Amino acid sequence: MIDLTVNGATELVDIDPATPLLYVLRDDLGLHAAKFGCGLGQCGACTVLVDDQPVFSCVLPIGAIGTRKVTTVEGLGTAAKTG
Repeated sequence: MIDLTVNGATELVDIDPATPLLYVLRDDLGLHAAKFGCGLGQCGACTVLVDDQPVFSCVLPIGAIGTRKVTTVEGLGTAAKTG
């Protein structure tokens, strides 16, 4: 089991630590803003923030996140409600 902090919420996922963050976000947590593009960390379609730094989630293994906070587009808010 791996603890993640995604968009301010703590999530517990039972998954192989080598699984790319993108797949956990989309398949396990239902967050679909990050997209699969090239799968090589080059196009940026999968970009999320990890401790406020942009990363390509398609090449970042979930086990490498540790205690860092993940923010997706869904966590950035909307025009009506920010944060």
